[in-house]
Amino acid sequence: MLKRILVVSAHPSAGDIGAGGLMSRHSYDGDEVYLLIMSRGEAGIPDIRPEDLASIREKEQREAAKILGVSEVFFLGLKDTEIFDTLEARLMVVDVIRRLKPDIVVTHSEVDTHPDHRATAYITFAAAMYSSLPTVKSKSNLPPHLVKAVYTYGLPGYTPTFIPEIYLDINEFFERKCKAICCYETTMKHLGWSRERWIETWLSLDRVYGISSGVRYAEGFRQFWSSHLGRRAVNHLTW
Repeated sequence: MLKRILVVSAHPSAGDIGAGGLMSRHSYDGDEVYLLIMSRGEAGIPDIRPEDLASIREKEQREAAKILGVSEVFFLGLKDTEIFDTLEARLMVVDVIRRLKPDIVVTHSEVDTHPDHRATAYITFAAAMYSSLPTVKSKSNLPPHLVKAVYTYGLPGYTPTFIPEIYLDINEFFERKCKAICCYETTMKHLGWSRERWIETWLSLDRVYGISSGVRYAEGFRQFWSSHLGRRAVNHLTW
């Protein structure tokens, strides 16, 4: 049965790093994959004016999403470094969920050390629950929608205590993921990194998770609404 999947991230590139293989695999198999970005990442490079950087990073994100087979990318419009778990932010995400009707929502881990990432996790957890409640009203006035499962992902350098309970085998899609994250040339140049170092750094967990689950490359997830699933590599996320 075909699925609809919504990946939520705080900034451009984060969702691709944490779940780019997932997006690529599911889109390849015919599932509808959507990407929601809370901000446009305008605060990351001080040498570039925020409004200019926002446009650049949005363009890079859309290019990366196209490579991964994402059906559509949405930007929520919150400010970079000013993402907070408020009722207003929760209801904005409720609107998106009720519009897209995803079966599965995937987002940052609640143990992420970046404040924007952590806030995005809690906003998404609440919105996924609220979206099913008829008493929760949002601006769109769309009918309730039940999200069947919520998964979280870790990120290199930001989630040292994140331990996956399920692994997604992405070996077949690893090269596509590498190509997608190399769309973020602006940040790469700002750091003075080569493409090799960029890939080695941001996709380091894919190899670690692969070793942990008996495959070459894997992405690791925890299921927020589920009992423990055991450590294993799988081909698709389910509910």
